[in-house]
Amino acid sequence: MTPIEALLESWDRQCRVLDNVASVLTPELLQAKPDPDGWTVAFHLSHIHTTRRYWHMHADGLEAPVGPSLFTVVSDDEWIPSNDLAEIRARLAESGRLVRRWVAEKLEAGAQQCGNYDHPVLYLQHMVWHEGWHTGLIFLALRLAGAEPTDEWESQNVWDLWRLPD
Repeated sequence: MTPIEALLESWDRQCRVLDNVASVLTPELLQAKPDPDGWTVAFHLSHIHTTRRYWHMHADGLEAPVGPSLFTVVSDDEWIPSNDLAEIRARLAESGRLVRRWVAEKLEAGAQQCGNYDHPVLYLQHMVWHEGWHTGLIFLALRLAGAEPTDEWESQNVWDLWRLPD
């Protein structure tokens, strides 16, 4: 595997982790929060999708984000996330493909600075780090709601995706 293939594979694995986490959710768990003042799981997932699209827009110099939002914007202070699990998973899959395709094209073209990123790899690493942070908060919300996945599930659906089999 070349370094570029490994980098893109790391993104694919991050997307699988997020989809695996979304696959255990129920409509009720979308309302779980990691803290009473925190965001709901639905808000975290909608935010991840929005972040991918927003920073892609800036990095690629676009006027607007690509693809539909998962938020209904009521005002600058009030954004209502989707509570439709199928829609959330579909939009996350779309924005995951958008990020991967854009980074692959930029790397193939030998691009360096892209928008406000020094390099397309740094954009991708921003996305991976950002999503890991939110995934941790989603796990905390699930724990507080009494629905934390088992260690075995977490190992198979999160950590084992990053390692070679024992």
